[in-house]
Amino acid sequence: MVSAAKDRLIAREKEAERLYEIASNRDHTIDKLGKRLLSDNVKWVSAKLTKNNLATSCERIHKVAEFCRKSEYEVENKYERELIEELHEEYKLVLRREFDKEEQARIKAIIREEKKAEQDLEREMRRIESEKDAIQKALDIALKKATDEHSEEVERLRQKLLEAEEKAQRAKSMAQLTKAGHIYVISNIGSFGEDVFKIGMTRRLEPMDRVKELGDASVPFPFDVHMMISCDDAPTLENTLHRALHRNRLNKINTRKEFFRSDIEEIRRIVEEHHGEVSYVASPEALQYRESLDMSDDDYDFITEQFDAMSGDNGKDRG
Repeated sequence: MVSAAKDRLIAREKEAERLYEIASNRDHTIDKLGKRLLSDNVKWVSAKLTKNNLATSCERIHKVAEFCRKSEYEVENKYERELIEELHEEYKLVLRREFDKEEQARIKAIIREEKKAEQDLEREMRRIESEKDAIQKALDIALKKATDEHSEEVERLRQKLLEAEEKAQRAKSMAQLTKAGHIYVISNIGSFGEDVFKIGMTRRLEPMDRVKELGDASVPFPFDVHMMISCDDAPTLENTLHRALHRNRLNKINTRKEFFRSDIEEIRRIVEEHHGEVSYVASPEALQYRESLDMSDDDYDFITEQFDAMSGDNGKDRG
């Protein structure tokens, strides 16, 4: 009896030791796998971090931590917060790199814009010089023919010559004022919907050239101009508008995208507060967009046939 009881006790002790060893090995395995899973996911999230995915990256770490907890590998809340804080620090570095790249792109864009402005000035000066030469020749002829050097025709030509000189001076003055330019407020409801405005700056002598460029290839419809503001310090006014409407940005990640959801009266109020009274167009024409909506299938088929016919003719000419 005593021997049998002792044997059962020894057996129970051995079974307890075996179960303890299994549990220890299981806990060790769970601990090892949990650490590996969490570490690998944190590394993966860090490697894939961009300026556009901070929220989804934080959510990924949170989900992995929750999965570990459900799998009996305990991740303390404090440690999870530390991982998120580390990710935020990495995000700052990502933003800095992106900002530096965008700043370089911005500088290159400014250089391109200034080069185009210089080309515009050169073209305008050549045109004005040709105009002055033509007026001067006409004036010389008129003076030879006229009996009175103050005749009506002579005075008219002298006035035109003076106006041409003033145009040249204005063009030169604008080129010398490096901050002078135009602020444009434009919309494209066919592309972006109602109450979305692009607010930008150009130093072109003909600012509408810039608006036409923006609507040429990247969007299905041309832009409508609501405001075209000439000012001596265009960068400051542009920055003021962007800051005032910062919360209304469509793209909250890339601040170089100058699209804002607002209404034109709010934009007008900000402009007049910092620049003075401005003329503006409240409602966009959006002619091509509205015409596209109203066009019947028959009219569209007709236009398509005409376009195809002209394209075919052009192809024959090129052949």
